[in-house]
Amino acid sequence: MALHILLVEDDADLRREISEYLKRRRFEVTTLGSCKEASQFLSSAPLQPDVVLCDINLGDGDGMAIYAEFSTRRPACRWILMSGDLDGQRLADLNRRQPALPPCTIIDKPISLRRLVTIIAGNISD
Repeated sequence: MALHILLVEDDADLRREISEYLKRRRFEVTTLGSCKEASQFLSSAPLQPDVVLCDINLGDGDGMAIYAEFSTRRPACRWILMSGDLDGQRLADLNRRQPALPPCTIIDKPISLRRLVTIIAGNISD
């Protein structure tokens, strides 16, 4: 059975490129472009993803807020947060405010799609 990945990325071209690459590798992919869409999906979808791959800096909000809100509700789900402009202090502040959050993987963009698949598959963590 293929992993179901929820991809949340506000850059439509990048979202399409990542999604198509993942689908060619036989992952099931649901794509969304905003915090609002991600919140609605994670609140109501009958089938929850195995992996959430979420941009941190989204046009309508913060992907870390999505992670903080939903990661404890979905303990079996792996979280991978990505950013081209990561402020490590934001993540440290979040971990200090909510120390019980499950672990997540943080990746810097750009990242090769081959390496991204390796991380998603769980073979290595960043």
